[in-house]
Amino acid sequence: MARLECINMQLVKRTTDRLCHYWAAVWAENIKEWKLELTYKADFARSLIDPVVYLLPYLLYGIALVGGRESESLRNLVGTADIITFITLGYVFIGFLNMALWAMGFSLRKEQFYGTLESVFAAPVPRWVFTMGMALHSILHQLLMIGVQIVFIILIFSIKINPIGLLPTLLIIALMLVALYGIGMFMASFTLIFKQGGLVSEALASILMILTPIAYPLAVLPVFMQKLALFVPTTYGILGTRHFLMGERIGFTLREAFVRLGMLSLLWVAFGLTVFWIIDRWTRRSGTLGHY
Repeated sequence: MARLECINMQLVKRTTDRLCHYWAAVWAENIKEWKLELTYKADFARSLIDPVVYLLPYLLYGIALVGGRESESLRNLVGTADIITFITLGYVFIGFLNMALWAMGFSLRKEQFYGTLESVFAAPVPRWVFTMGMALHSILHQLLMIGVQIVFIILIFSIKINPIGLLPTLLIIALMLVALYGIGMFMASFTLIFKQGGLVSEALASILMILTPIAYPLAVLPVFMQKLALFVPTTYGILGTRHFLMGERIGFTLREAFVRLGMLSLLWVAFGLTVFWIIDRWTRRSGTLGHY
């Protein structure tokens, strides 16, 4: 019995040491990306301002078309009439989509530009650890941009949210980010093949932007598109966030939302990691990993 306990303790220690080793690599990749970004301060400042500039036309068009801040049509569809808060909360998730579809995949392309992709991939950690470091940096960057965006909109338009809903909102966003990590791994694998992963990212981004109810209710989509939207993790992220923060009606229970999002997270992560592993092995065996 004592020997078995000793073996278990050794296994726990090895697992803990390995996870700490992986976390050190994840954090190092995150810090490297921050140092590179902050080197070009003007470009970094632009990245914080861009989300606000892109959001304003949505808000101004909405006010112009509706004739004010509140829309009775929107109230009938989702139970709330405030188009400013509705669009702002939805638009926040574009940053998370960009993180999965562009940032993670393009990070591999940047390593090719720098000539360091082979060196990074030769590090004594699994490939998913490297991509998780990219994902961590992208998430932190997106959160910073979202913070600037929300502060600006609050100062100009004074959006109204329910502070009690912040905690469950963070939980549903965390689950959504896990699923988006899987999508990001899937997109990053195309960079290894096509080198210009934007070809696939642009096509998939266009589809997901339509299916995800960012600036309009899910009910306005055709029925078949509404069904397809239920397989997109950002749909549950947006609907859940607006439900908790502004009372939007959703066509499923909260329990169903969390269960479905949890299942999508597992499926997307498994799918993304599997595709990345297969393509990574193929590019290394074929000798095309370093091709520009």
